[in-house]
Amino acid sequence: MLVDEEINAALIRELCSGRKLKESLEKRREIEAAAEARRMREAKSILGKPIGTVPDYEYYTVGGKYGMECWDNREFVRDFFKSQSHLKAGNI
Repeated sequence: MLVDEEINAALIRELCSGRKLKESLEKRREIEAAAEARRMREAKSILGKPIGTVPDYEYYTVGGKYGMECWDNREFVRDFFKSQSHLKAGNI
């Protein structure tokens, strides 16, 4: 009985630390993406001004939820950057 409790406690610690690692990695990627968006605000290109940046994890998660074609929808992208203004570099 004591061994089962120790195994359960070890499993809970492992799951919690894995979740914390995932959350900290996501936060780091979001901070990096926001920094890239700030740099993009100053960018000049013959192709036009960039509208923003999306972290890979979020790009694929949102695409998996709504379908990858959601990123081709101008209104969807506009709404996404409204809710994630720190990732926005320009207007769409």
